[in-house]
Amino acid sequence: VVVEKGYHSGGASYVLSREALRRFYQAHQDPALNCRKDGGSEDVEIAHCLRKKGVYPGESLDKKNRELFHPLPFANHFLGTFPDWLAKYAQNPPQSNYNCCSDQTISFHYVTPEIQYLMHFLLYKTKSKSNVDRILTQKLHNYIVSVN
Repeated sequence: VVVEKGYHSGGASYVLSREALRRFYQAHQDPALNCRKDGGSEDVEIAHCLRKKGVYPGESLDKKNRELFHPLPFANHFLGTFPDWLAKYAQNPPQSNYNCCSDQTISFHYVTPEIQYLMHFLLYKTKSKSNVDRILTQKLHNYIVSVN
């Protein structure tokens, strides 16, 4: 067990409540809690520190039990090409195809700037020519975080 009661992979980002952030700050101010300020894997270290103040991860699924945060690029999740470590460490079994990702997805990890620009172009700059294109474009739009 890397962290008791699990932890969220940091690469796909975090969402913390104001209270969780306040406790995280307090934990870092207390030398007795030994929260690391550098070194280690940041996601694991953040989880260890939050545990010391009674903060545990919540569910990161939508109402249809689809993931909101994704530790891999969209293509891996959609096509179901998962590394062995994902099944070992994931709280929920990885899903693929149209069940892979929430239509309220927040983020994907390991997405290069080039792919971000490509996804932005496909989602926001192209015009669909058929009903199928519109449906697929809408589905992509719902899965991918745009580049600001």
